[in-house]
Amino acid sequence: MGRNQFRFNAGSAEACPVITAVGEIDLANVDEFSEVLSRAAADSSAVTVDLTRVTYCDSAALRALFSVAESAKLDLIVPAKGPITTLLAISGLDKVAAVTVVD
Repeated sequence: MGRNQFRFNAGSAEACPVITAVGEIDLANVDEFSEVLSRAAADSSAVTVDLTRVTYCDSAALRALFSVAESAKLDLIVPAKGPITTLLAISGLDKVAAVTVVD
């Protein structure tokens, strides 16, 4: 998927930056994901990550999300069903990030 897998929309005075991820987030591309997350967190005290189109993420992706949650308010948008929602609950990320569930 390359460069289009992680889309970064910069925030404004009224809205925080939004990162939209598509497909899989794993060891093969977590560096790019981490870079986009870090860039967003550097510019804002809050970051929204839309994971509704993510089909898989591994522990490296979770580590990147936990890292952002340490320095910024992290808001996650996730699908109502599927592996991502389950993974957030098992990992405890849903305890340190605000999670919005969408159908």
